[in-house]
This record gives sequence, C-alpha cells and structure tokens, in this order.
Amino acid sequence: MRVLVTGGAGYVGSFTVRQLLGAGHEVVVIDNLSSGRREAVGECPLEVLDILDSHGLRSVCRSFRPQAVLHFAALKSSEASLSEIDTYFRVNVTGTQNVVAAAAEADVERFIFSSSCAVYGTPQICPVDEESPIRPESPYGETKYLCERMIAAYGRATGMRYANLRYFNAAGAAVDSSLGEYTDRTTRQILPVAIRSVLGLAPAIRIFGDDYPTEDGTALRDYVHVEDLARAHVQVLHRLDRDEWSGPVNLGGGQPTSVAELLDALRKVSGHDVEAIPAARRPGDPAVSWADPGLAHRRFGWQTEYGLDDIVRTSWAWHSDVPASLG
Repeated sequence: MRVLVTGGAGYVGSFTVRQLLGAGHEVVVIDNLSSGRREAVGECPLEVLDILDSHGLRSVCRSFRPQAVLHFAALKSSEASLSEIDTYFRVNVTGTQNVVAAAAEADVERFIFSSSCAVYGTPQICPVDEESPIRPESPYGETKYLCERMIAAYGRATGMRYANLRYFNAAGAAVDSSLGEYTDRTTRQILPVAIRSVLGLAPAIRIFGDDYPTEDGTALRDYVHVEDLARAHVQVLHRLDRDEWSGPVNLGGGQPTSVAELLDALRKVSGHDVEAIPAARRPGDPAVSWADPGLAHRRFGWQTEYGLDDIVRTSWAWHSDVPASLG
C-alpha cells in the first residue's frame, strides 16, 4: 500500500515509518524537520515540507497517489499551548485541514490521525473509554478535538475511513537503541527530563504537584511504549482496509503509574538517585488519566507488549548512548 506519513521524521512517526516499511508498504514522509530528524527515516523518501503549505501537500499527493495518510505532524505541548494559542491553532487545526483536504482531493481511502488523551481533560471516571466526556483543559487538547471532528466530517462527506488515535503518554525507545526520542531544553515530559538530570545535564527535576488526591500525591498517568504505539498504527491501517468502521480509539497500556513510581523505576534501572523537588501543579494537568484500551483490542487485535520497566530501560539506554538526544 502507498502510505503518506506527515511528521514521519518525529518521535512516534519515525517508529511507525519503520514498522510500515517492515510490513512491505511503500512510504513517503512529509516533515518540516522543525523537531523531526532526517536520519530517523533512513532511506525512506522524505519531502521537507510544512503542513501549512497546502499547495505543496496537494502536489505530493498528486505525484505519490497515496492510498492512506497517517497524520502525525503537530505541536504537542499542553503547557506551551497556553501561551502560544495562535500558533497551536494555526499549525494543528489549519495544518490538519490542509492535510485532510489534500487527502480527500487525492481520493485517499484511509486516514489515521495522531490525537491525544488531552481531549478528555480531567476524566470523571478512570479508566477512560471512548464514550467518556470530551472536556479539554488546554488549547492543545482543543485543537486535537477540533481536528477529530473535522476528520469525521470529511469522512462522512467523502466515504474516507478514518481512525482518530487518542494516545496516552508515549515513551520508550528501540530495544537496540537504534531509534528514540529527541527532545530539547524546553521539554516537560517527565522521563527525558529526569534522565537529563541523572546524567548531570540539568539540575534536580521539579515534580509539578505532590498534593493530588492519589496514594503518593503525584499524578497518575498511562505510559505506553512507542513501539506499541507504532504497531497500533499498522494494525489499524490494515483493518481499515477491510472494515467499514471509523471513529476514535484509545491507545494506552490501561495501567496507571504515578510520577513517583516512574522515578523509582528510573532509580532502579539507572542505579542513580533522581533528585526531585516539589512544585506547583501546572494548568491543564489532570490528577489522574489512564486508558481503557478495550476497543483497540477488540476491533484491531492490539494490546501492549511492553510494560513500565521496558519503557524506562529503553529510554535510559537510548538517552545514555545518545546524550545529544536530550538537547
């Protein structure tokens, strides 16, 4: 199958490109390389292009004639979206409209969107299933939900099948340390921030909130290995090829892990202490959020193969081997 992948040089995108190629698909990547890296896609054809360039997107679609589009390209920080709301709406919403319009014009049959559990905001009940109320608490979450609705509208109008994949907390790296996440000094993701501190590249980390209504006072999250996420995209793509269903799908491990537990796992794996300083909660951060991934399992046969120890071990190995990945 001919598959166009936007943001394919980024974190989850590059892992998915690797698995698509391994499954025998013909892949072209679009990425503006603002955060993605050319080397992450190897020999896969790469068009250096911004999703705000609607003419460029249409040109690639006309020449490549994709049968499916996987759309990862986006800005992804809930915290940054509070101060950069215009940028987030322009890139995430207008950019997605450009991508889905180009896909529809090219008669693409399958569209898979990289969405987020941020659409749920603070869940009323956990685990969260796809019928849970949509209550985003950040502009980032709002942009993801607006994109989901737009994709659904295009699907109804054109017959294009789609899946809006709501990630929980992507983490981890390749088992052989051949691929992983690249971050910069502005990242707020707890695991790379903690590893940066352990490696002596940054001071003690701050735990944003130690007074949540949880057992140890820190927030509960659902961490899912990037390899599992990438495999989910391939499995969903194959099922959309023969299944009339379209809609949202949660991708998470279904197990809550507190920030304190994550840091304990890093201490165990690294053999080093992790100095952590309590700080005020961040706006838009829910106290608890973890997935009910039952729909992904029932409809697409997907379930996670990697657990928390695997996530922390592979992240530690990757960032230790490639300190430049921490910015």
